Amino acid sequence: MAFSSELITNVSASDETNNDILQMLGIDHDGEVQYHVYKTQLDDKSVFCCLSGGVIEDNEIVFTPVGLGAFEALTNVNSNNQDYFAEELHVDNGPIKEQVEEILQRVPENAKVCFLGDITGELKEDIGKIFNLALS
Repeated sequence: MAFSSELITNVSASDETNNDILQMLGIDHDGEVQYHVYKTQLDDKSVFCCLSGGVIEDNEIVFTPVGLGAFEALTNVNSNNQDYFAEELHVDNGPIKEQVEEILQRVPENAKVCFLGDITGELKEDIGKIFNLALS
């Protein structure tokens, strides 16, 4: 199975979201804010993905502030497919790479997939091996 990903650098969240996140983090920054949003190839299929901190509780997504920014940036990707999927990743569910590949196999071409979880914690090592530039 051929898998590759490329960071998309021309999308971001809204100015309001970016400003709220930067203020919350105590960061003084002018210009674009980059999130982990990728164009991913799995064999012959292209899918757009983001890495978002958060969980799914009672069928509701609870994002971290930066996770919400990443999801919002994903929504700003131009695609001829407006299908969105939110998928929570857990180390207890088996190898993360296998979970990601299984999810990407079942979504349609050019879909947008938000991968949720403890991105900077328990998933950090595995996610960094799967997505280029992720948390390195």
